[in-house]
Amino acid sequence: MKTAVAVFIFTFLFILNGCQADGNHPTFEGTIISVEESYVIVEPFEDEEIRRSGSEVSIRAEADLDFQVGDEVVVTHEGPIMESFPLQIELIEIEKKD
Repeated sequence: MKTAVAVFIFTFLFILNGCQADGNHPTFEGTIISVEESYVIVEPFEDEEIRRSGSEVSIRAEADLDFQVGDEVVVTHEGPIMESFPLQIELIEIEKKD
């Protein structure tokens, strides 16, 4: 009986931990260097991990977002980085830094 309870608790904690891990998406900070109608180009700061793959990231952005060249932003994304030029990512959120 104790073994069954232990297995149940272990399984529950394993599943719970897996669900929490899904909420940890990679982020990077950078400066907007180009603004187009449906996307922006962000140059990640020099110390960001994504800079190992490239120096510019193309991000599809909502038309109603008010970004300008020179804005510093925080980008949250998921999935693989598409190593084209500029890089492409699956955007979760982009927001201006305070």
